[in-house]
Amino acid sequence: MAVNLDVTLQSPIFDFWAVPVTFIPLASQPGQPAYDRRGIFNTYSIDVQGMDGHIYSDQRTILDIRESEFSVLPQQNDHLIIPADCNGVPRGEYQIVDASSDGGGQTMLTIRKYETIM
Repeated sequence: MAVNLDVTLQSPIFDFWAVPVTFIPLASQPGQPAYDRRGIFNTYSIDVQGMDGHIYSDQRTILDIRESEFSVLPQQNDHLIIPADCNGVPRGEYQIVDASSDGGGQTMLTIRKYETIM
C-alpha cells in the first residue's frame, strides 16, 4: 500500500506551521494578479570551509510550499510577500532564486530579500 505523504504528513505540518503568503507570479504566470497561499518560512546557517581553512558563514532563507495547493508552481524570479512569520515578525518581500521538489509533494523555495533603492 502506497503512503500519500502530502495528505498524511504534510497537511497537519502545514496546518500548524504555515503562514499566509502573497505570491506575485512575475515569471510563472506573467500578467496574472497576485494570489494568496501559505508556506513554512525558515532561515538556517551555512558554513563553508575554504581551502585555506577559514570558514565563511552565510544563511539560506527558504519557504516550503505544498505542491497540491498550487495550480501553477511558483518559479525562479517570482516574488512573494510574507506579512509576518510564525512569531508575528514582519518579513516583507522576497524573490525566488531556486525551487526544489522533494518528490513527495513539497517544494522548497530558496528566497532572498527584495528591497528597492530609494
